[in-house]
Amino acid sequence: MLVLSAGDGRVAHAIAAALAGLPLRKRLGLLKPGPAAGFPSGFELAAPGLASPLERERLLEGATELVLVPIFDQRAIEQQMALAALARDRGVRRIHVVSAAGADARSPVTLLRWLGLVERELTASGLPHTILRCTPYMQSIPLFLRRDASGWRLVGPFRDVAFAWLDAVDAGTVLARRIEAPADANLVCQLSGPEEIPFETVAAMMSSALQEPVRYVDICRPEAAGLLEAGGFPPARIRAVTEYWDYLVSGVVRAGCCDTVTRLLGREARRLAAYLRDCAAELRVAA
Repeated sequence: MLVLSAGDGRVAHAIAAALAGLPLRKRLGLLKPGPAAGFPSGFELAAPGLASPLERERLLEGATELVLVPIFDQRAIEQQMALAALARDRGVRRIHVVSAAGADARSPVTLLRWLGLVERELTASGLPHTILRCTPYMQSIPLFLRRDASGWRLVGPFRDVAFAWLDAVDAGTVLARRIEAPADANLVCQLSGPEEIPFETVAAMMSSALQEPVRYVDICRPEAAGLLEAGGFPPARIRAVTEYWDYLVSGVVRAGCCDTVTRLLGREARRLAAYLRDCAAELRVAA
């Protein structure tokens, strides 16, 4: 039995899709109440929520593999930490977490500190574990896409900083390979895309994929906070996310390209142009 604890965003959907082919029973525990639309078939949907010990025990009933895909919410992070702490006693054999580059329980960056605390709980469990520290995902790009009477815009507070964009499907495929393998050795590594690309270039590539002009509009942190608020983000999460973005732009947090995906999967990580081309129809709907 594989248990996936995750939110309901594009990254979680992509990772679930990569895990869907595993010959295991699969259970999905959403971190927040809501429908499981967008997830592949084959996942048994558990009752949402991990707030109580009983809910966590029910989610882990019969589980041998536990996959944590954290969301940037302090309460959800604390619940996943509690889930990891319970795993050994409930018969889980291995734990896997999709973390972020720079995660550290002592980090001054709130999001990276939260993820570092989840990682620390995995290590403290004493179980064999996988920690994948990922660079920013291609699947997050639609969050910044807007369309109005003036046309398509990619909007964000990122100046000219380049990111090593990673396809979340590649991260999920690395996890699937780990789960298929019987080895009990731990794996802690960074995953990235094969090229660093700034938002200005992302906009140009998106123009090619959509066959329509797309321009990048750089904004300040308060404007970015307003966009997140309009998207339904709660205040504490907005502060944590915009703080993280500030650290990325300042260069204090930086994660470049590495060849880990190539070594683990025997192929190069997916390139951004291919992702944008394949997802052009979805991006139109998202806008």
